[in-house]
Amino acid sequence: MKIGVKTYNDEKFLDNFINKADFFEVQAIQKYNYDFLKKYKKLEIPFVIHAEHIAFGINLADKSIEKENLKSINFAIKLADMTNAKKIIIHPGYISNKYCSKEQSINFFKKLKDKRILVENLHSLGNRLCQTPKKTKEFLKKTKRNFIFDLSHAIAVANTIKLNKEKTIKDFLELNPKHFHLGGQNWDSDNDQHNSFKEVKLPYKKILAWYPKNAEITLEVTGDIKKTEYDLEFILEDSEDDFDE
Repeated sequence: MKIGVKTYNDEKFLDNFINKADFFEVQAIQKYNYDFLKKYKKLEIPFVIHAEHIAFGINLADKSIEKENLKSINFAIKLADMTNAKKIIIHPGYISNKYCSKEQSINFFKKLKDKRILVENLHSLGNRLCQTPKKTKEFLKKTKRNFIFDLSHAIAVANTIKLNKEKTIKDFLELNPKHFHLGGQNWDSDNDQHNSFKEVKLPYKKILAWYPKNAEITLEVTGDIKKTEYDLEFILEDSEDDFDE
């Protein structure tokens, strides 16, 4: 497995994980300047780019903001080009008003020509698309896109709508994810959490044993350097956890 770390735009954070993490994931936020990322090119550090989502006012299911959505995705693509990233992660959106629909999001994805784009399963807050394995599979089929699996989102959804968590995770893994997000998530929580692994109870070792051996996993944890160092070592050492179902 390859393990990466994630930041919004923190150069100091990334500098700290040179020669520690296998790759960097960066959230492409339009208000920030990412020219500092160019310095990592000579180090040949792989990058993954994550496009803006609803927290930044972007919703691919909303036809009324289609221009804003496209501008945001193009910014992520530009950043992926600059860093030679081979993956661009995008949220499919959610149904929030009369202008929103699953069909709008599907058509938006169909218009995008970049082959690097991956669709992420979403969590249980609101009427978000791609919450369950079945709905995600249908969306991927219609958009002809590859999949990124977010474990925290899957656990939150399963707890919210009372699905069997282990089966839900395994069903998502059947969709052949090309990338993975792993956060500090409590096994019984219905909220999407990005805690440190030391702050939660989750059977990480058991779950990671289901992942493909060549999985590329971004740690979506606290963003705190010291805590992320602990989390990276925790995963790399394949630590025993003390979770008891």
